[in-house]
Amino acid sequence: MSNLGFQVVYHLLNSRDDVVCERVFLPSKEDIVEFKRTNIPLFSLESQRPIPDFDIIAFSISFEEDYLNILRMFDIAGLPFLSRERDKKQPLVMAGGVAPSLNPEPIADFFDLFAIGEAEEFIPEFVDAFKEAHNKAKTKEDLLYMLSKIAGVYAPVFYKVSYEGNIIKEFSPVIEGINARIKSRKIKKLDDFPIPAARILTRDTTFSNTHLLEISRGCGRGCRFCAAGFIYLPPRERSLKTIMDNISKGMEETKKIGLVGSAVSEYTDLKPLCRTVLQKGGEITLSSLRLDVLDGELLKLLKEGGYKTITIAPEAGSERLRDVINKSFCEKDIMEATRLISYAGMQKLKLYFIIGLPTETIEDIEAIVNLVLKIKTTMHGGLITVSINPFIPKPFTPFQWCGYEDIKSLKDKLAAIKDGLRSEKGINISCMPPWEGYIQTILSVGDRRVANILLDVYKSGWKAAIKSAAPDADFYAEGQRDFSEILPWDFIDNGIKKEYLWKEYQRALKGQTTPPCDVGRCMRCGVCVDAH
Repeated sequence: MSNLGFQVVYHLLNSRDDVVCERVFLPSKEDIVEFKRTNIPLFSLESQRPIPDFDIIAFSISFEEDYLNILRMFDIAGLPFLSRERDKKQPLVMAGGVAPSLNPEPIADFFDLFAIGEAEEFIPEFVDAFKEAHNKAKTKEDLLYMLSKIAGVYAPVFYKVSYEGNIIKEFSPVIEGINARIKSRKIKKLDDFPIPAARILTRDTTFSNTHLLEISRGCGRGCRFCAAGFIYLPPRERSLKTIMDNISKGMEETKKIGLVGSAVSEYTDLKPLCRTVLQKGGEITLSSLRLDVLDGELLKLLKEGGYKTITIAPEAGSERLRDVINKSFCEKDIMEATRLISYAGMQKLKLYFIIGLPTETIEDIEAIVNLVLKIKTTMHGGLITVSINPFIPKPFTPFQWCGYEDIKSLKDKLAAIKDGLRSEKGINISCMPPWEGYIQTILSVGDRRVANILLDVYKSGWKAAIKSAAPDADFYAEGQRDFSEILPWDFIDNGIKKEYLWKEYQRALKGQTTPPCDVGRCMRCGVCVDAH
């Protein structure tokens, strides 16, 4: 409910006199039972209008794990799961957000169309086109064809996919006038689009009573596992004046300010921004902190702003593996950041690590244990939470050609880390179960056939669906890909050259690092070339 992208779309639609946009969320398990028992269709939050009565049903999807929830909402709303089973008399069903912008194919059979990329310029164009096309179109196919003229619209019905064995042989349009590649929408300047004045402020969401504000978009560091770091290139910032004007309005309602972005700690005017919030009597929270930009002054500002827990992400225990993933800082940097955190009086530290990374060895796992123990010594007490997630290959990253590590191997690595830290007081360990990472990988890198798996999951659960999956689910999760192979998301053009990502993958395997973006000048990945 607090998601800023979701709120931006809601604001853009309701700022028009010719559109009414209402919200709907997946009900609780108890309420789902009641919906089923009473045969009441899913309805909107604002007017309690049944969902099938709307012209458009639009999903904002940030996480692949929500794909099953989409089917649950279809079911409660009384809508057929498959796009081909719905005609023009029923609502147009579309989706946007980071998950479908990375790879919409696993849910392509469920949706009439997708909005690929960023929403700000797309929304007004789409609404104007829909109003005109809806009156002219005689069939749903006519409507989708007209809407496909808008940059960023992907209607799966107009593309055929053929296979040779398990791999994709061809992905191409089936009729003339449809683009072979879909251009992902991006805005050049964040300041060209006003920040919505309306905000959802409540103590009942994850960001309790916090005025959230996106201050930047994209990250130029090039961490090779990070999808957001690549698809939101080039890095963009809002001006300090725009942000401060918005903060002043927000602080009339709450003193807690949340700064959001892929690389918040690298925002050019972060310290002046924090000082101003503090001078106004506010509190500060940041969505991310990069450990090699921390210094005493910033930590002091954060502590004054109400920070109690500092989160940093070494990602890997050894310097060798950090070079592989292009996390370009050494153990000395990590220890210096830890020393500064301790000196600033922060007694709660959260550490993020990834296991199952490409080229990882048992020595790298042992290095996680050793690094955590060194950090604990430097912290002089306090509480350390070690969060461990399995590596999940993501589209549009240099590691998109990698597979997911064997579940048993990941369990053994987790056990080794837990054993190594078991006797240490003041260290808590949290981890994503390897089985969940396996499923997320299938949903992240799968093709159009994954929709059949999801339908089976909805009927009989994951284990039965995985057992009967065709092709075998391990093909999606554990298979290594080759550069020549057509990947399910290759039809999306977000400006990044596939050749560049492959080159970065080869550099990773050699342990070679790549410097951060030199925005507008380096031209190496293709995004800035495209922008010009």
